[in-house]
Amino acid sequence: MDFLEQIKEDARMPNRVPEDYFEQFSKKMLERVLWEEELKIIAPLLLDISRKPVYFVPEGYFQQFVVEPIQKVTTKVIKMPAWRKVVSYAAAAAMAGVLIVGAFLYTDNKSPDHFDMTTYNAINISAEINKLPEEAIHQYLNNNVIGGAGHELNNEQVELTSVGTAEHIEDEELLNYLNESGEKPAS
Repeated sequence: MDFLEQIKEDARMPNRVPEDYFEQFSKKMLERVLWEEELKIIAPLLLDISRKPVYFVPEGYFQQFVVEPIQKVTTKVIKMPAWRKVVSYAAAAAMAGVLIVGAFLYTDNKSPDHFDMTTYNAINISAEINKLPEEAIHQYLNNNVIGGAGHELNNEQVELTSVGTAEHIEDEELLNYLNESGEKPAS
């Protein structure tokens, strides 16, 4: 087959006219004219805008463009007086002193090193708990221990729960737990 015949048969020629181009041409041209007429009515300012690029380089710009070398400028260096440097260091030292003294004066001195173990050991916890009203203990247990805030159990449910869990634990297991935790079993 000849090369020219092959080109004629090839449907994918790059420079060919789309199918029905001439049949559709008048219709597309009429649509464009109507679109421009509508644009004159709606936004006439858009038709007045030039289609030229907004930014452009004048003709001959790069031929006339000359880069001038940067001239070295010498200036006189003015030194800061010595007394200003001393004053700024003194001000910084004074501020540091004020901050350090303030930190020592206004911080709480109750650190773990100053914790008084004799006072802590003298507290009788069971006696302090016995002083609390029963209502406050039930409220605390309902709000903090058993299911969180808003969850209330009556006394019977609390007793059944504690008895039910303790029945399934053997004495030997309880003694092992007490020995591991360092508590002495009650006699």
